[in-house]
Amino acid sequence: MMSDYFVIRNSDGDTYVEQYSEARLLAELESNAWGDDVVFLDKMTKGANTNYWGGAVLIIAGSIAVPQAQEVITKYKIGKQNGR
Repeated sequence: MMSDYFVIRNSDGDTYVEQYSEARLLAELESNAWGDDVVFLDKMTKGANTNYWGGAVLIIAGSIAVPQAQEVITKYKIGKQNGR
């Protein structure tokens, strides 16, 4: 089973999120696409704002999840309530 990877990084104040196949990600890593001294985050400890990551890169394995709307039906009951 092939995995997808999402690379989150910041360059010059702009945040980039890009989806990679395993083969493409490995090729980018081997070619030093993000520089020779890039730091890879192993957890989300630097906050959500990538401007404070100091050029670090976060790689997440997984897939995109899309919320699905569900129909909700309200059901009513008529009867005696509270002893009335």
